[in-house]
Amino acid sequence: MNMQRRNKLAIAVSLVVAGFLMLPVHGLAAEDEEEGGGDEAVQVEDTPGTDAKTLTFTEEALAHLDVQTEPVRELQVTRLGESAGPRLAIPHSAMTYDAHGHPWVYVKGATDSFLRKSVEIDFMDGDYIYLTRGLEAGEEVVTVGVPEMQGAEFGVGEGE
Repeated sequence: MNMQRRNKLAIAVSLVVAGFLMLPVHGLAAEDEEEGGGDEAVQVEDTPGTDAKTLTFTEEALAHLDVQTEPVRELQVTRLGESAGPRLAIPHSAMTYDAHGHPWVYVKGATDSFLRKSVEIDFMDGDYIYLTRGLEAGEEVVTVGVPEMQGAEFGVGEGE
């Protein structure tokens, strides 16, 4: 399967999964409102200087979603049997794609907040996706909870 077709498939799967998995976040907000709390499980705000949003979750929502992160690693890699030098590496589970096929990740910001960042893929293997730009070593990327964050940012599950 060529890279372009694989990316389109990954986008489609991400969007479908986001639709189904966003329901618990929406349900958590509805429960809060029914109890009179009125607090949303996630606040979505514009991020100055980007087209992405900053997502700030309540502690309860993060616990419910079991969001997990891993640091961006800088690894010495080989490609086609030759040294490719140092590359920034993230797990496959951290990657998501927008409707136009552009790759993104969610990066942990301040306490309980996350920002979607654009990345550029160099290549990937069975373990990691190697990047040429977009992140710095040590930044924490979301590896569990990505579809829920994408759903929260784009409003999947609202109004149901």
